[in-house]
Amino acid sequence: MKNLFPIALLSALLLFSSACNKPDNNNPGACTKEVVIVGASIDANTTWDSCHIYYCQTTFPGISATLTIQAGTIVKFGAQKGMVVNAGSGKLLVEGTAAHPVIFTSDKDDSHGGDTNGDGTATSAQKGDWQFITFGTSSGNTISHAEVLYAGYASATYEQAVNMGNGANNSVKSTVFAHNAGGLDSKFAALNMSGCPQSSVALWNTFYDNGHPLIIGTSTDIDDSNTFHNPSNPSETNACNGIFVDCVHNQDQADLMTWSETVVAFVLGGWSGNSWSFDAGKYLTLGNDVVIKFARYTNPGFSILLPDGDGQLANHDGTGVQFTSYGDDTEKGDTNGDGVTTPELWSGISYPGINWYQWSNIYYQEH
Repeated sequence: MKNLFPIALLSALLLFSSACNKPDNNNPGACTKEVVIVGASIDANTTWDSCHIYYCQTTFPGISATLTIQAGTIVKFGAQKGMVVNAGSGKLLVEGTAAHPVIFTSDKDDSHGGDTNGDGTATSAQKGDWQFITFGTSSGNTISHAEVLYAGYASATYEQAVNMGNGANNSVKSTVFAHNAGGLDSKFAALNMSGCPQSSVALWNTFYDNGHPLIIGTSTDIDDSNTFHNPSNPSETNACNGIFVDCVHNQDQADLMTWSETVVAFVLGGWSGNSWSFDAGKYLTLGNDVVIKFARYTNPGFSILLPDGDGQLANHDGTGVQFTSYGDDTEKGDTNGDGVTTPELWSGISYPGINWYQWSNIYYQEH
């Protein structure tokens, strides 16, 4: 009988210890986080929970089943690593909350989950430490209430942190993109939507201290819910603080598309083609106070052709709507990040027969 109490006590302690390291959806930070090395692709439905730090140290895992990442979970990446969602049955569901976001960051970032790479203070997180997350051609992926930090390896030409691919019904919502690589000549952005169909959306996200924050294609609706500065420090924006539009590497233009962002400008040209010819029967509606800037990629400067006439660019004469040069800092600030106002000429907006519109809100056009 002498051993009954110690055995019972030991059993209780083991049960208590086990319970302490189980995820609690109401309090994701309650357990001790253990490091799990991700050594292979995800081939069966899998859940990553907040009691673990998932470390993609040497693997760039492909997701071929459903990977669900719960609130409060930390995912870290080694140099040049990331993850890709494979077509078919692959799906990524990131289910953070406002109080407990999911963190995607560098293995050098000791401020989230501690010194995961075990080098003490020898290194610190930098832009471009890891590569990116890409949805590829998969559909139905969701990132909600997350933070994506220090991504964008090969920054000068490939700065993306999340590429939403060209599958249907993908979404990124209420997510912070910060400290991701990229410079003035980059061709991508922290969030790359250039190939997305209209069913894919980006809502209520925050972008700051990135190269280019957001790139879209000609099938993307953009409202005014996204933020392009650090909420704690409004002066901290992005190197090139605008929404960049890829008119080349994208799906067919949406039938009815709307752009409503008013804090930063939309930017056409500069690296991807030098013109946008609207498809017949396609319409873009601009919100009041929307500014579109045009970069001079080659000679002649960027141009828009409206084959069905100016009705294809609805509200082009709306209150505060402006069409101007990429270098015009008087509208929505220093979008190209060069620190000076040096507007270059762009071609203009035309209709068939090589006729150019002369609206009073068009500036620095050649025609």
